[in-house]
Amino acid sequence: MHALAVQDVSKTYQPNKKDAPMVKALDRVSLAVKPGEIHGLLGPNGAGKSTLISLIAGINRADEGVIEVFGTDVAKDTERAKLLEGVVPQEGVYEMAFTVREVLYYFSGMYGVPMAERHPRIDKVLDDLALADKADERARGLSGGMKRRLMIAKALIHKPKLLILDEPTAGVDVALRQKIWELVRRLRDEGTTILFTTHYLEEAEQLCDRITVINHGRIVKEGVLKDIQKEFSKNVISFELFDRDVAHLPGVVAEGSEFHFPMRELESDVHAIARHYNGNLKAMKTEAASLEQIFLTLTKE
Repeated sequence: MHALAVQDVSKTYQPNKKDAPMVKALDRVSLAVKPGEIHGLLGPNGAGKSTLISLIAGINRADEGVIEVFGTDVAKDTERAKLLEGVVPQEGVYEMAFTVREVLYYFSGMYGVPMAERHPRIDKVLDDLALADKADERARGLSGGMKRRLMIAKALIHKPKLLILDEPTAGVDVALRQKIWELVRRLRDEGTTILFTTHYLEEAEQLCDRITVINHGRIVKEGVLKDIQKEFSKNVISFELFDRDVAHLPGVVAEGSEFHFPMRELESDVHAIARHYNGNLKAMKTEAASLEQIFLTLTKE
């Protein structure tokens, strides 16, 4: 069973502008997230990420298709599906008049956490997110970074099986970003499945077990990052020589200051180049495509 299964989902909406044509935000999108993985959902602004998350979270309904969270149909059994999820949206919604502890107590009750477990669970979440010293402060007085931590705490209070993080590190400082990364990895190691959207491609490279790239409402690539990198990388070994005017291996092509050799098997090809050019070899490298290069290739107009 998948943690999240999105099957042929489409969503069309009417823009706010009068007489504007209908917009197809999602076009037969299918996505599978395995239990216990961090799955990155990447795409440019307007690609359909937020629309898809709103459907998974049960906030909106798909026009077509099925979304299941651990086997529960989100459209048919929305309340049960919501209990399996924790959602950290891009935009903060804060209960400004209440203290941090009161906010978490309210949400623990809303999610059906047993009375006897609420305070111990709140204390743990406060510790995990370094909010313990802010527990009795009102939400309105928190800094932007602390408010972001409170949003994550609210999503974690009922121990969701699927945690959806929509741009969780947007606008936070480097120190907090690292803390969120540590928390995300620990939650994954403890068995929580995480769907993670981000515009920081370095973040996706650091955290995600698998990625899905969406553009114009359609999935354009999905898989393990290293496999996608292999697909988009140049299968060549590049090298430089001290003396360029020498006999070359068959297949070597000159390009500027470098020479390129078509790679078939990395280890044996490197040995062949080193053996042939011996002391004349100045530098040698292979280059995997970065996620940024892949992203720009997949989403270019």
